[in-house]
Amino acid sequence: MARTKCFNRDEALEKAMQAFWAKGYEATSVQDLVDCMGINRGSLYDTFGDKHQLFLEALDQYGTGALLRTDVLRQDGDAREILSKFMYVFMQKQVMDPKRRGCFMTNAAVELCSRDDECAERVRVFFEDMEDALGELIARGQAEGVIKTKRDAANLAAFFVGVMQGMRVVGKVNPDEAVLRPMVDVALTVLDGE
Repeated sequence: MARTKCFNRDEALEKAMQAFWAKGYEATSVQDLVDCMGINRGSLYDTFGDKHQLFLEALDQYGTGALLRTDVLRQDGDAREILSKFMYVFMQKQVMDPKRRGCFMTNAAVELCSRDDECAERVRVFFEDMEDALGELIARGQAEGVIKTKRDAANLAAFFVGVMQGMRVVGKVNPDEAVLRPMVDVALTVLDGE
C-alpha cells in the first residue's frame, strides 16, 4: 500500500529552490535539501527524482515567477517610462538583497550551462521570454514615438537583458546603488540614439 505524502510539494520545492539559489547546484548536498525541505531522502527521490531533476524543477519555478513580474512590461502607458521604471526597480532589487544571491538563472548559467544541456535550454528559454517581453515594449514605444532610436527592437531587448544580467553579477560583488545606477542610466540612453 502506497504511503500518503505528509508534506506540501510546492512548499518543499520552494525551499529547495531557495537552497540551490543560496549555495548553487554543486555546493547544495542532498542532505542540505532534505534538511531544508523537511522531508526524508525517500520522499525527495520518490517525489522529485534525483537532485538534478529537483534542480531543474526549481529553475522552472523560479523562471515562472520571474517572468510573471515582466507582466508590467505589457501594461498600457508610456513605453519609455515603463521600461525606465522596470530597469530602476530591477536595479533596486540588487541593492536591497542582503544575501547578494543575484539571479538564480544567471547563477545556473555560470555554474552549469557549459556542461548541462537541460539547464542550458531552460536558461535560454528564460532569457528569450524576457527578450520577447522587452522587445514588444520597445517596438510599441518606437511606434508611439516615445522611443526615438531606429535600432531593431529585438536587438535592443537582447541588450537590456544583457545589462540586467550584468547588474545581477556585479550586484553580487558590489550591491551599491552608486555602482549599479549608472549601468541603467547609460543603458537607457540607447533609446534616444539613431
